[in-house]
Amino acid sequence: MKMLITLSLLLSYLSGFAQQKFDLSISESQVFWKGTPAFGFGGHEGTLKFSAGNIIVANNGKIQGGSFIIDMNSIKNTYQKDLKGQRNLEEHLKADDFFAVNKYPQANFVIVKVQPSSQPNNYTVTGNFIMRGISNQIVFTAYINHDKNNIFAKANLNIYRSRWGITYKTPNFISTIKDDLISDEIPIKLDLVFKK
Repeated sequence: MKMLITLSLLLSYLSGFAQQKFDLSISESQVFWKGTPAFGFGGHEGTLKFSAGNIIVANNGKIQGGSFIIDMNSIKNTYQKDLKGQRNLEEHLKADDFFAVNKYPQANFVIVKVQPSSQPNNYTVTGNFIMRGISNQIVFTAYINHDKNNIFAKANLNIYRSRWGITYKTPNFISTIKDDLISDEIPIKLDLVFKK
């Protein structure tokens, strides 16, 4: 019994050296978002910033996990040129109609698994995305590259806002004739830098 306990403690101790943590560079990493009309062209786009994040990498180079925190108060509208229009949209996106940042100031993403694909440096990432207190699993493809001390990751994905309770002007079978409907689908672009 003592031998089993000693072996378990030894393996636990050694496993700490079998992986490395890379911290997300907040200043170099960003989320790009786009909101589009349900019918037609145009829309708005902007950015969000992270407040923390990291990934855990095994010595064999395999990503074992990671987590990220997005600062929802950092949402920016970069599409409109006039300052008043920018601020009005940002305040609306922060309101209860959309992200309700007073109640939910952060969104979180936790990696469940990362699997290599048939294309070099392309990986299928599965994780839980928590926004407005609602957790949904999402899957997307990421391009991941690295050097000795840095990891670079880029990804394009789409989320459906109604899955997180954001239904403001979402199209449905009753309201499809309206011209001011906003698409349920939100294209997201990630540009991430991690440092050892």
